[in-house]
This record gives sequence, C-alpha cells and structure tokens, in this order.
Amino acid sequence: MRYIKIIVTSVVALILALVSAAVGGAAPVIVVVAMSVVVGLGWSLAVGVPARYRHNVIILISGILAALLSWLHPEQRFVWLPAIVGVALIATFIAELVRGEGAKHRLESTISSVVAVLAVVSSSGWIALSQSLHASGQSPLTAVLISGLVSFVVIGVIGARLVASAPQEGPKRGIASLAVTPVALLGPAVLFTSHWVGIVVA
Repeated sequence: MRYIKIIVTSVVALILALVSAAVGGAAPVIVVVAMSVVVGLGWSLAVGVPARYRHNVIILISGILAALLSWLHPEQRFVWLPAIVGVALIATFIAELVRGEGAKHRLESTISSVVAVLAVVSSSGWIALSQSLHASGQSPLTAVLISGLVSFVVIGVIGARLVASAPQEGPKRGIASLAVTPVALLGPAVLFTSHWVGIVVA
C-alpha cells in the first residue's frame, strides 16, 4: 500500500507539472510552490532527520525563493539557483552545528537535506519550461507530451531509489514528499528535453 500511494502521488504530481507548463501564466508557479511545500514539510519526516523543523524551513524557503526568482526574472532562468543552493547548504551546516557537540546522524541529516534543497530548487525548471514553450510561439503540446513520456521513465528509476532509502516504518505524513521529489528534480532535465524536441519537430 505504501508503494502504491507513492506511485500514484508521483504520477499525479507529474501530470500537474506538465499541464501547468502547457497552460502557462501563474499555473506552473503555483504547482512549483506546492511541490516546495510538500517536500519542505514532509522530507524530514520521511527520511528521519532529527532537527526537522530547522531543515524544513531551509528547504521550504529555498524552493519558494527559486520559484519566485524564476518567475519574476525569466530572462535569467537558472542564474540565481546555484546561489540559493549555496546559501541553503551553509544554513544546513549551521542547523546541524547548533544541535550541539555529540549530536547523532549529522552527516545523514545534512546529505538528505541537501538532496531536498536540490529538488525544490530544481522544480523551478518547470516554470522555465512553461516560459520557454510559450515564448517560442509554438504549440507546447508536442514538447510537453514527449517530455512527459521521458519523465515517466526517469521518475521510475529515481523514485525507486528514493523509496528504498526511506525508513520502512517512517511516518505516513512524509510519504508524499518522496513521491514529489523526483518530479521536482526533473525540472531542468525536462526543459532540456523540450528544447531538443522543439529543434527536431521544427
């Protein structure tokens, strides 16, 4: 049942991301912010991070900030994203240091939180995809459909690894974040795929 929920949630998240990219406007921003909220609030529970509230805030702010910058400055695309990841990485280190000397699972907590930050920041690629497709003046349907098919295959591989890495008896509230994370991570990859689809179709 656990795996079925993750699969269904992941497919729904992917469909919403693809549809929002095709619709354009504020739709992809809403979906990306929603992804950041789901991952930000559930990731620490899913992977068992001890200081989850600090990490939740770092993940959540990183995703929302990346989404807003991608939306408000479409000409810059991913220019600000490395800076957001860098600051989030430092904040994650600080969040672990303030736990005090002798705290357990520091390395695991840091690595898992960095993965979540990369996911929510990468999710802004769905916004860039939508902006790119609509700026080209061509119908986004073909690029979205082909990118969606590629995404399904990639998500199957990434998702299986994420599910396998999570505690078997983890809290149920964190399951959705495991399902959304692969979809969020695919943002830049889908943009790259759609670009080449556009070249081939043209």
